[in-house]
Order: sequence, then structure tokens, then C-alpha cells
Amino acid sequence: MSATLGATVVLFGGTVGETSFNDTWTWDGVTWTQAMTLPAPEARGSAAIATVGSTVVMFGGLDQAVRFLDDTWAWNGAVWTQSFPAAAPSARTWPRRPPPPTARC
Repeated sequence: MSATLGATVVLFGGTVGETSFNDTWTWDGVTWTQAMTLPAPEARGSAAIATVGSTVVMFGGLDQAVRFLDDTWAWNGAVWTQSFPAAAPSARTWPRRPPPPTARC
């Protein structure tokens, strides 16, 4: 799952076969750098991830035990922070977001 934060691409987790990851990587256009941050969200794939202002927000996904997740996390470019909104969607995986306004369909 990836999103952009300014001119940087942020990649979190994902799955390969039956293995899920909870690592965070950034791409500056030249180099991938692993961000070492604690706490980190639980390993997962198929989460919703998007940029809101100067924050990357991630919701839900599917963990390695094949459980649907309903947690919300925010990345500020340095650390992940879990958010606890008063209202949130139910647990889910593979959510879709609309294309950006400039995208051609």
C-alpha cells in the first residue's frame, strides 16, 4: 500500500504469499529508505491508504491471520500514530478510492 507525502512515496507493509509485512519505506525519486519507527501498525495487506494534507492515513486491511482490521494510523513523515476516531468504518479489505480529478478514465 502506498501514498505520497510531498515529493516522497510512502510504502507500508503488504504481503508476499502468506507473509505480511509491517515495514515502512520511503522513495525520494532516487533511493528507497527503510523508516525505523515504533510503534508500527500491525503487519497487513490490502489496507486503504491516502494522503490528507501533510499526513498519510491508513485504515483497515487484512492481517496474516486473515482477520479484517478496523484500525486507523497516521504517518507524519517520521512516525506512525494510531488514531481512535469516534466513528469509523467497519473492518474491511481492498477498499477503493476514486481517481484524482486529473486522471483520465
